[in-house]
Amino acid sequence: MHNCEGCTACCKVLKIRELDKPGNTWCQHCKIGVGCGIYETRPESCRVYECIWLQTQRMSRPIPFELRPDKSRVVIGTTNQGEDVVLYVTPDRPDAWQSKAFRAGVLDDLLRRNITVYVSCEDKLQKI
Repeated sequence: MHNCEGCTACCKVLKIRELDKPGNTWCQHCKIGVGCGIYETRPESCRVYECIWLQTQRMSRPIPFELRPDKSRVVIGTTNQGEDVVLYVTPDRPDAWQSKAFRAGVLDDLLRRNITVYVSCEDKLQKI
C-alpha cells in the first residue's frame, strides 16, 4: 500500500484513462484528504503510480513533508521513461512550482543536476 499519508493531490491533477477522468477534476472515487474509495479495485494506472515526493520518502534525503503535493500544490512525476521531470499544477495555482520553498526544496536541485523539468497545466507542457 502506498503511504500517501492522506495526500490525494494526484487524484485531482492527473488524468485516469481507465475511468475517463480528465485532469484537474477530482476523481469520483477520491475521499479528499483520506484516500481512494475503491482502493482494492482501483485501476492499474493508480496501482503503479507513485509521485516523486512519495518515492523520496524511502531515501536518505526525502523531499520535506511541507512539500508534499497537497501542501505544495505540485505533483511531481516523470516522463520520457523517467528521464525528465514533470511538475503537475492546477489552473487555480499555476505558479505553485515557483514558490520559494518549492524552488529551494526541489526545483533548484533538479536543475543543478541537469534534469529536464517541465510544468504541466491544463494539458499544456512548458519546459523550464
